[in-house]
Amino acid sequence: MKTMMRVAALSIAMLSLGSAASVQAADANIAVVDIGKVLREIPQRKAIESKLKSEFDSRVRDMQRMETEGQTLAAKLKKNESFMSADERTKSQRKLAELQADFNLKGQALQEDQRRRFNEEQQKVFEKIQTNVESIAKSEGYDMVLNRQAVVYSNDKNDISAKVIQQVSKGN
Repeated sequence: MKTMMRVAALSIAMLSLGSAASVQAADANIAVVDIGKVLREIPQRKAIESKLKSEFDSRVRDMQRMETEGQTLAAKLKKNESFMSADERTKSQRKLAELQADFNLKGQALQEDQRRRFNEEQQKVFEKIQTNVESIAKSEGYDMVLNRQAVVYSNDKNDISAKVIQQVSKGN
């Protein structure tokens, strides 16, 4: 009987705490922001793409040249293989293998450099977004701002994404 009374008292205490928490949550002014939408719609995204494209353009062209050279060499080797001496064939195969290894190495380095630079530029944009979210939240009296993807439901009147896009775009 004592155990049953303890369980009942504990249940009542938990229910009262739960209802107190829900009352506090009802008083909170909460906004949401769709970070994905903000990233897609701000002009800085295109500027980053353009900047990185021009930054890596010469290396990409070099990779394309190497690819064409490798394809040409492979086609030539395949076409003339039956007419080549064993020494010429071995020499051509080695040259093709070296070219392919160099292509793979440079391609991997290029991808890593592109990824690193993209992340650096993206981090700068995230910082601008964060600063603007905080500014809007403070000026409009929000207690909390959540990422829209983390929320099951939110009324559109609580969505500050358009305001964030506008503010970040101004700071272009």
